[in-house]
Amino acid sequence: MSPIDAKTREQIVANVVAAREGRTTFLAQMKERQKQGWQAAHKAAVTLKEGFGATRVVLFGSMLDHEHMTWHSDLDLAVWGIQAEDYLRAGVAVEKGHPFTIDLIDAETAPPHILEAIHQGIEL
Repeated sequence: MSPIDAKTREQIVANVVAAREGRTTFLAQMKERQKQGWQAAHKAAVTLKEGFGATRVVLFGSMLDHEHMTWHSDLDLAVWGIQAEDYLRAGVAVEKGHPFTIDLIDAETAPPHILEAIHQGIEL
């Protein structure tokens, strides 16, 4: 291995500092997006309970931790009590009024790996 000259070392340090600053800014943006996502999730839970008979709604997935979010993070909502024939209408109803995609998951028929994630979620 050859030694790194001073100019290269300075450039590496500058790149690391810039990356850290960029990460800090990104995390602040994701924290704000998370706040907006939680508001949309709460509103969706009310719609699902009052309009479609959901007995329980749980937010799970990347929205729980802003450090695991991206600009494309969606809202994963596990639901109980919605009739199968109402899922499409419920999905359309909760998509309105915010910039998030919402994935409705029927918790009563979800596969084990999804149930594990749901159990780590937050009831709304």
